[in-house]
Amino acid sequence: MTSIKKAVLPLILALAGVTQVQASEFAGAFVGAKAGLNWSDATGHTYESTHTTGFPGLTIGYNYDLAPVLVGIEGFADFHGGSTTKKDAGIDAKLGLPLNHVMPYARIGFMGTWPDTCLHYGVGAEYKFAKQWSVAGEWTVDRAHYDGGHRQNNSLTVGMHYFF
Repeated sequence: MTSIKKAVLPLILALAGVTQVQASEFAGAFVGAKAGLNWSDATGHTYESTHTTGFPGLTIGYNYDLAPVLVGIEGFADFHGGSTTKKDAGIDAKLGLPLNHVMPYARIGFMGTWPDTCLHYGVGAEYKFAKQWSVAGEWTVDRAHYDGGHRQNNSLTVGMHYFF
């Protein structure tokens, strides 16, 4: 299967007009863990004033180089029990600009949670400090309107990624 993938993928990319360059340090599959702070509030039937909670989280994803940018897909789960949404999970598209060992990036996707599904977006930066390890810091936001109310989460996280 690997030899077929190595032969077919470059052909598909060439036919699509995409040129492939040497992979950045951030390309490939990864898993990670993070910790952060969440500022959230809700209005309407589920009123909660603005408050802050700490939380852990997990990530898994894959990044692919399309010179000079990197595109990726990342799944995440945040366990912020004290926020207005308790537990969040979702999937984001990621667009980064690898600059040697540092990569600033933006992300956008969808998050499913109680009581709704909503847009999830943010910005961050990742630093590759070893061949298979990086550290990332990011700020993400999600907002939703439901049942005459409004909910908002802002999260600031720091995490570690292991690249395969």
